[in-house]
Amino acid sequence: MYLKSNLLFADMQFEKLYEKIKRPIVIADSLRNADNAGALIRLADNVGAEHVYFLNEEGSVHLPKMQRVAASSFGNLRWSFENSKPISPEIINNYTLVALETATNATNLFTTALPDNPAFIVGNERNGISNEVLSQAKMTIYIPVPGITRSLNVTHAAAVLFFEWYRQMQLKFA
Repeated sequence: MYLKSNLLFADMQFEKLYEKIKRPIVIADSLRNADNAGALIRLADNVGAEHVYFLNEEGSVHLPKMQRVAASSFGNLRWSFENSKPISPEIINNYTLVALETATNATNLFTTALPDNPAFIVGNERNGISNEVLSQAKMTIYIPVPGITRSLNVTHAAAVLFFEWYRQMQLKFA
């Protein structure tokens, strides 16, 4: 029998993890698709993130469409557009920047221990994370993709990353 997720999860207290560690933040480098931006807000809300930073101009995505896709998550967590590419020193000093990218120094997500204070960085739909932003990351990870198509949509990849991180933190801090 179908059960609404709020009822199923009501007593499970998944958010208790955040009594032991800080909530992650998400940084999206130059997303251009409103569907992806809205879905990223929803995913960030699902994992209990504190803030989503979009590193691009506010008018770069269609806000009404972004809001429609984010649904109720649109108002559940902080999100903002930031015009500067260098990530702020406040974030760099308080979080471990984890880039999700296919890069030469990237390690496999499923064999890499993730930090308990992440700022997850995802990239543009076509070009990935800019070199300027990628160079600021402390860790770069990839998702192994065994199929013929070797790339994932940015929000699908973010979902895999966020919940692998959450799984690792549950094991570490349970």
